Amino acid sequence: MPDHPNIFVIVSDTFRPDHIGINGAGFAETPELDDLLRRGVTFDNALVSSFPTIPMRTDWWTGRFGHPRYGWQDLEPSTQTLPDILRRNGYTTQLIADTTHMLRSKFWEHVRHFSFRRGRESDVPFCRLNEPPARVVSDRRKIRVDPGVGEGPVCAEIQPHTNFTTHYEDQAHSSLLAGDVCRWIEGNWKAGPWFLWVDFFDVHEPWFPPEYLWRHYQPKYDGEPMVQPNYSTAEVYSPEELANMRARYAATCTLASKNIGRCLRVAADAGLFENTIFVFLSDHGMFLGEHNLTGKSLITPEKFDVFPFHREVARNCFTIAAPGIKGGQRSGVFAQAPDLLPTVLDLAGIETPKQPVIEGVSLAPAMRGDDTPVRSTAITAWSIRLLGNNFVHSRHPAITDGEWTLMLFEPPEPQPPQLYHTKSDPGHERNVFAEHRPEAERLYAEFIAFMKTHDANAATLERHKPECVGMG
Repeated sequence: MPDHPNIFVIVSDTFRPDHIGINGAGFAETPELDDLLRRGVTFDNALVSSFPTIPMRTDWWTGRFGHPRYGWQDLEPSTQTLPDILRRNGYTTQLIADTTHMLRSKFWEHVRHFSFRRGRESDVPFCRLNEPPARVVSDRRKIRVDPGVGEGPVCAEIQPHTNFTTHYEDQAHSSLLAGDVCRWIEGNWKAGPWFLWVDFFDVHEPWFPPEYLWRHYQPKYDGEPMVQPNYSTAEVYSPEELANMRARYAATCTLASKNIGRCLRVAADAGLFENTIFVFLSDHGMFLGEHNLTGKSLITPEKFDVFPFHREVARNCFTIAAPGIKGGQRSGVFAQAPDLLPTVLDLAGIETPKQPVIEGVSLAPAMRGDDTPVRSTAITAWSIRLLGNNFVHSRHPAITDGEWTLMLFEPPEPQPPQLYHTKSDPGHERNVFAEHRPEAERLYAEFIAFMKTHDANAATLERHKPECVGMG
């Protein structure tokens, strides 16, 4: 490994690992990402730590588990982050993104250079009030309607109104961002060491891929475009409408792969695979009708809350390709977002700071063939501000040891626990809590121990007491 290699991180928001072609599920064609996975080490048991968008990025950048402590919030200037550490070690740091949340949450304060493309979801940098957004889906039960929106335009209507040229592939959001990245590589490939974080908001909805791409997955559909799920239950959709939702998601994955591939081809032509660590990440997945759910959380005009963390949402992409590390490997260790910081520093030959304590674990030994477990369980949860401004930490956690998965549903609105034997039931179809309660109690004890050692406050521990979560 060269001293101080470049570091090139690519994030694709909401990209499910089972939609990368080489992973074998057959949902989408992604030849460019397939090639990257052949070059790198893929962590098949990568699981979300602090859900969703900004909490995951905060965990990546800080190396710490956020959900017991804080939720979706700004990244404070005083917080130590991966790019801060790299700058102290001589790196130039650059952020290129169209994930608007990173702009609003001040991630740019931690890099030397940053570039944002605007206009995702309801971000309107330049309004056009004379011509209101057009309805995309006539039945409001079939599209996400946030609390307080009423009959006004929703995200899936605001975004195409704001970006009225994106029906051409070369004007798609991921295409434009990829162009920025390619130009950056052309201007910096001889310099170094540098840290480049590229954050694609695709494949997050709304989905407006070229028609020829989504028709590759659903040739004969003639209904309304299912460009955004309703973030609720799926029974309101016809089978054809659900298939269109899946086709549009798969097509957006294909387009994202094409554009990420453009960046990687320029990087390869510049010889960067010889002196650069490449990382491919997603922050979480989403439901496309599985478990009778669509979206990734419950968002309706009346309610905002967490969905159960089944694998369709809880698994995330995590692949690292580094000089001197054999490509095409698969690792079964639990990998979570805080592990990114110590892993990158380890591979780059940079010492991990002692303070504040880095809670992630370096995955570099696993990349070199050591499958010794880095943790016995992986925990996924969300610190969420419920309607009524009631902020709760570690909402509806999922705890897994790889064989069993326990899901807890604490107040407000508690539900009975769910336990699944993930080894034999990876789709979580059969709740076996009653038959295997000792396994649930073991995982519950590990969860409480984790919370106590990660600064969970008294109110959070109170909400997760045995009698509050059905474990009494």
